[in-house]
Amino acid sequence: MMAKRVKVIMDFDGTLTDEALQAEELAAIAKRMLAKDILHVSVRDIRKAYEQIRKKILSCPHQFHWEVNGLPATYAYEGAYLLNTSIVQEIVRSKPAYMRAVRKLFPSDGLDPVTRCTNHLFHQGTYAVHPHFLDGVRELLIKLIEHPLIDPVIMTNSETRKIKKNLRKLRIGQCGAKHHFCHELEILGDTRQYHMDPEWNHFFQHHLQGPIQVLPVNEHFSVDLRRPVYFKALRRILDQGYNKVVVVADGFSLAGALPLAMGLRFILKKTDLTPVWTEEYVSSHPNGKVVREIRELKQQLLSLVE
Repeated sequence: MMAKRVKVIMDFDGTLTDEALQAEELAAIAKRMLAKDILHVSVRDIRKAYEQIRKKILSCPHQFHWEVNGLPATYAYEGAYLLNTSIVQEIVRSKPAYMRAVRKLFPSDGLDPVTRCTNHLFHQGTYAVHPHFLDGVRELLIKLIEHPLIDPVIMTNSETRKIKKNLRKLRIGQCGAKHHFCHELEILGDTRQYHMDPEWNHFFQHHLQGPIQVLPVNEHFSVDLRRPVYFKALRRILDQGYNKVVVVADGFSLAGALPLAMGLRFILKKTDLTPVWTEEYVSSHPNGKVVREIRELKQQLLSLVE
């Protein structure tokens, strides 16, 4: 029965794959595309700017964000792909000529021009990057797919076509699409967890501060919750009547803070880039868990139906 089922919402990049290993290839693609196709400058100039800004961000990471529509979507260093996107954002903003080129190619359309530009580079680049799945991922996904009480879905900012292509390596198909595999999985791509809206007037109840739109983590860090697109995607799943809904991701600001604010369970898949403050917050939250290995993740998910 649906009331007994557990919905498992999984992020893809960095959660099921070795994002850090893939990030170098993505960065190389992004630098070439940014230089040749968008800014029309030398690749050497972009490479130099990239390394300078990378060092600057990593020297004081709490001061830099990936900004979307004027709001901080995530801290710049919460993931390898996020760091790349944030560096590209800072390159584009560094010169008026760069901004003019980006505005011309990527006019505002619900998202600001810089975000549309970085999204373009991300989608084109990651589609070309060869996936490196973490050990045990296929076994985890097969277990979830076959379990009678668990309904898994991949919900990601990446495009569905990329996830579908990469899952072929695991011999898993997309639900509703033609494939020749024994197992299939629902994919919700381009769900825009990063889509910020400063005009959104929804508030969340905080146990200490009452109605909030920005989640206070500690005296140094906070996460803006004004993410109506992600909220609606989660709300649609909640409205389906699942007994439990759990979100699994390697990024807290981008994918985890909003589910916790909505009262859902969140499992942080720790990586080498996971900031200490995110791990501390999630591990101390009554609905939060932190895991390092895929085998730990499998144990946590299966425990929800025991």
